[in-house]
Parts: sequence; C-alpha cells; structure tokens
Amino acid sequence: MLNFRPFSWQDKDTYTSFFQASPVHYAEYSFFGLWAWLHAYPLEIAYDENLCWLISGGPLPGIFGPAGNWDAVTDWDKALAHFKSGDIIHDVPAKVRDILAGRENLRFTIDRDQAEYVYSVKDLISLKGKAYAHKRNRVRAFLDGYEWDYEELRPEIFGEILEFQDSWRIHREDTMTPEEAVSLDDEDKAIRNALDKWNDFRFAGGLLRVDGRIIAYTIAEELDPENLDIRFEKAFGEYAGSYQAINYMFLKNHGSGYKFANREEDMGEPGLREAKLSYNPTIMLEKYQMEIL
Repeated sequence: MLNFRPFSWQDKDTYTSFFQASPVHYAEYSFFGLWAWLHAYPLEIAYDENLCWLISGGPLPGIFGPAGNWDAVTDWDKALAHFKSGDIIHDVPAKVRDILAGRENLRFTIDRDQAEYVYSVKDLISLKGKAYAHKRNRVRAFLDGYEWDYEELRPEIFGEILEFQDSWRIHREDTMTPEEAVSLDDEDKAIRNALDKWNDFRFAGGLLRVDGRIIAYTIAEELDPENLDIRFEKAFGEYAGSYQAINYMFLKNHGSGYKFANREEDMGEPGLREAKLSYNPTIMLEKYQMEIL
C-alpha cells in the first residue's frame, strides 16, 4: 500500500522532479500551488515509482492526482491497486483519463469547475481582432486616462505590495460574504508565502503605479519554458481598465518569452467564469473525477 505522510517544504525537490516529469503541467500540481495553501488545505503525499498521489484534509477532502510521468507507467493495474472500490480520485488530468478510458472498473466524470484556462500570450499582448475589442478599449482607457508607471516587482518593494494588499482587502470588506472572507484570508497567506520564498521559485512580477501609488500587481510562476501561470493578480477597480492593463503590461514586459499563460480554474463561480472566458482561452486543461468501482 502507499505510504502517505504529511506534505511539507522538505518535499520540494523530490516532488518537483515528479511534476516536471508530467507530460502536461497543470498549475494546481506545481509544488508552489500545493505548498502555499497548506494552511488551508493540509496534504499528505505518497510516492510510487513514476507517480505520486495526494490526500487533502481541507475543505475539499479526498485523494488527488497523480503527478508524474504518466506515459512511463507500464502497469496501471499495479498503480491503481492501492485504491479500493468506492474511492474517488479528484482532479485526474485529462491525459490520464484518456490512458485509462474503457476500463470497466473505473468511472470518469468531468469536473468543469476545476478546468484550467490557458491562453496564447501572443494574443493577449497583441489584443488584435473583434474578439479582443473590449479588452483593447479597456487597456487604452487606462493607459490614456492616468499618469502611470509600470515596474518589475522586486524584493525591495515587497513592503509596498503588502500595504496594497491590506488596502485592497479593506476595499472588499463591505461586499464580502463570510465564505469569501475566508477564501481571501487563505489567498492572502499564500501571497505572503510567495513573497517570503520569492527566490526559491521561478517567479516574475509586475506592478502599476498611478501618481506614485501602487494600484495593481501580478505575480506569476514559470511552470515550464512554454507555460507561465498567473498566480495572483490584484487591482483597484475604481481605476478604469486597471485589471486589463496590469494583465497586458505584465505579459508585454515579462511574458513575451512564453507561449501560453495559465490563469487557473474558475471554481464554478459565474462571475469568474465569465471573466476568464472573455479572454478567449486557447486550451482548457480538463480534470476528471475517477471512481474505483
């Protein structure tokens, strides 16, 4: 049987080697994507030859995975023998589902809420064509409407980023539900984890100032040489076009060397889904629930 133990910072190198060996790099399964939220989603991990599996003990408990080189697995019966009838494995990558499709002892159900949105960086920088007319106009409204400056996010200004983060949270307090408040608390801790371990990950970041004041920022993580994941993106919405402008300026200045930008899942939130779809995703990285029958 698999030997599960608590997932921790000490897993960074070993787990990252499994993640990098995965044929498709889902943002959810990067080491940072797991470690930064351990305060909210405690995990246990087990390694098994070419694969590793996770158990979440947080608000969404269950088995997750696998990460690793799915193509190198020669005996999937052995790999799945660790699980029993009735077990459900969440967020199974689409390619794993394709490999295992047709087995009578497995049932797959697509989980649309967890699909990751992947965009062409070239398209998000050029914003050409009718499909991007609204985004183009919003970016122009910001660039023409304010005295702005764009800067690379550097450790010397992390203190200012945290001040912005506190102010952004205060702006949201009057409109947040209790559930949203908990979610934003969890995200805030993850952002602080990113800043605290900045030099331990392949991060890039940028910010916008208006009249010297930070009004938006982005933090992104390189998943592989072609894929950049937009981990965090915040802006003061009262500045017209601020969200569209930070997305555009960050990719223009720091994303042009990548082919794709991953903006993660929408978690079934209608507003978030509408916003992510409005940027015209190139790829949807699908995930499935896999039930052992």
